[in-house]
Amino acid sequence: MSKVITISRQYGSGGRELGEKLAAKLGIPFYDKELINMIARKENIEVSLLEACDESEPDLDSYTARDIAPDYQIDMAKKVFEAYSRVIRELAEKGSCVLVGRCAEMIVPESVKVFVYAGLDARISRIRRIHSAEEMSESRAEKEIRRMDRRRRNYHKFYCNKEWGQMEDYDICVNTTDIGVDGALEAVAAYVEQKK
Repeated sequence: MSKVITISRQYGSGGRELGEKLAAKLGIPFYDKELINMIARKENIEVSLLEACDESEPDLDSYTARDIAPDYQIDMAKKVFEAYSRVIRELAEKGSCVLVGRCAEMIVPESVKVFVYAGLDARISRIRRIHSAEEMSESRAEKEIRRMDRRRRNYHKFYCNKEWGQMEDYDICVNTTDIGVDGALEAVAAYVEQKK
């Protein structure tokens, strides 16, 4: 029986890494940023447009340097989301896989829905490790975390009309603060194994 696992995550919580490791452990495909190139080819949409709309609601104040009417910007963003939705559904229909972000838990409601979070200090440390502490100060890492979480929250609200990160919308919520990504991997893998 195929299982589709969708992962939503706070920025810096290790959700992407968890998704990659879970997919490897289960021997199934993993999709995150790879979706951009897949959609560009399949839907014939410019990569730059997909990247501009990726996990971000239309920003009518600074969406683009070009002079594009707000209604057109919203229409364009919705078409991009529809393209994401079609490709995500097709991947889910093909068989087991792990899908990260992009409201996949709402697009594939029958998936095993995972939310990954962590305490702010743990997230700051993780972001600084990834980007090197010399390049990323604590205050800059915190600003980036808040910016990305706000972006994901607004994206989710705009396209799904639901609050992002509400535990009722997920099968399992896992905190990586103390157990790290590997501990979370064991917890999520056990849950996926038990879920019928």
